Amino acid sequence: MFFPFLSDPIMPGISSSTSAYRALQVEEVLSTIFRHLSPYVWDRQVVLTFPDRLDIDPTKDFTHLGVDASPCSANQRTLVQCSRVSRLFAPHALKVLWRTLPDLKPLQYLLEAMKFSYADPETGIPIHTLPATTINPSHAREWRRYRWYAACVIGVRAVIDYNTLEEWSDKGGPPLLPRLQSARFRLDPRSINRTLRLLAPSIRDLTLNFDPVSSHILEGSRPSAEVVLKAAADRAPEVEVLNVIFRAPPKDPSTVLPRFPRLRVLIITGWMTPSLHQDIEAYDDLELLYVKLYWTRRAEASLQNLQIRRFHRVKTLVALTLSEPIISALQATDFPLLETARLEVWPHSSDATEGLTHIMEYLHTRAPKMRSLVINTRSAAKHGDRPPPRLVTVLAPLLAHSALDTLALTLEDNYTFAIPCEDILSFASAWPNLVTLTLAHAPTRNTEALPPIVSFLALANACPRLETLVLCARFDCTARDSWREAIIPPHGLRELFLGLDAETGSYRPDKTWRALAAMLDRCFPRLNAKYDLVRPAVVGVQTAELWQTVMQHLREIQAGGRRSLSPEL
Repeated sequence: MFFPFLSDPIMPGISSSTSAYRALQVEEVLSTIFRHLSPYVWDRQVVLTFPDRLDIDPTKDFTHLGVDASPCSANQRTLVQCSRVSRLFAPHALKVLWRTLPDLKPLQYLLEAMKFSYADPETGIPIHTLPATTINPSHAREWRRYRWYAACVIGVRAVIDYNTLEEWSDKGGPPLLPRLQSARFRLDPRSINRTLRLLAPSIRDLTLNFDPVSSHILEGSRPSAEVVLKAAADRAPEVEVLNVIFRAPPKDPSTVLPRFPRLRVLIITGWMTPSLHQDIEAYDDLELLYVKLYWTRRAEASLQNLQIRRFHRVKTLVALTLSEPIISALQATDFPLLETARLEVWPHSSDATEGLTHIMEYLHTRAPKMRSLVINTRSAAKHGDRPPPRLVTVLAPLLAHSALDTLALTLEDNYTFAIPCEDILSFASAWPNLVTLTLAHAPTRNTEALPPIVSFLALANACPRLETLVLCARFDCTARDSWREAIIPPHGLRELFLGLDAETGSYRPDKTWRALAAMLDRCFPRLNAKYDLVRPAVVGVQTAELWQTVMQHLREIQAGGRRSLSPEL
């Protein structure tokens, strides 16, 4: 097989063009084409540029980011086949193939295939652990090939832990990867030095997991997060994406994050302390902040009266498991440039209504540029026999935040709210630029003052950019003849879920649901007939089944290839 080695990318005898719009060289064209065949999707630039593409599962933390995605095997096969086409194709295809490795085994196999001693004959030091500037030993050509492949490696997907490093123990240690930019490590007291040695100034995307792999590791022998992070910052000062996991309660609540001067994305799964709140403020270039924070009773009091901190450039905030002390810390933070927020609010001892209202007030005043807000919550206290509160009482602070284009609020655990007609109309006047509005919760059981079904049409008509709408308002569908001919100008709505009142005032409810489907088909010609926008566990099984019935009628109408203004009922 052809083994390319590092060389000048410009072909001999061909001078590069000095024109402002020079023609691309053949090598540049091939390199660009093959980069689109990368087997892996995760990329540091994607996170920095398109944070909304990040798949965040509320049941997980952030340890899985960039790890558990499988490579595209078809792309891998294509790259291998292209590398065998010609000497011109080979280096460009192999660079992309070796750019991101699933683990360190390919380098291990490559080293074993060399069939000669890989230790320096004078010092006995394994040559693959030495810098490329070291004087070439015997078998120089083979070592140039090996180092060409090692220099191709930009990222390693699998977590590098103690067991991974032990596989290299009989070879003198893991390989030196001079251009490594993305790596994930699980720290172990038995392999701290070997782990730190793999860090290089080229590292840009770094994950450090301080959770012990085994419960048999003594508490006193666990690595100090502060010491290891300081060493990591010294060895890899150019880190832009830092993912830190330390779920064990801190021995010292004043643990300090070191200074990474170029940090743009900070991802933390760990314990909230006042010093952590202070340290994050020091990252001047931080744009994306993802946190899943826990708290201890010892630290609870210190989180209540935090000094106001200003996260100057943070544009995206994702915070999971926000309980009362963490909410207090959030409210002591200014986000002058925040545009996107995603919060999981899990109160420990109170009704979520009060906490949600405080969060809405805080975001309106402390995040004036916010355009997108997604909140999932559950309540530790039930309403009992009290009437369900109006949802607008929670959202009231945001009604003055006209810049919103995305608002998604999901209330779990059969948490009931009421949405009368006047509140639906207030949403239309408050947020004219809405693209997504999701208000998912259990519909009110109170049958008084239910909003008429046509009220959601007024909302859609007032929001011409609206593409996704979820309203669990228990809409009144009686008096079918009064709304079956309702019409608005054709609207671009694509996804819709409505909570409906099961009482239709007719002895044949199916006629009502088909009439509703015909109205939707007429007003929203691009509407997708999917019915799984909301989980039955949130809105109730009956509510979900009613909407599924309407969507089944809509599919039948759409399959019939006609837009009926007055279906036969």
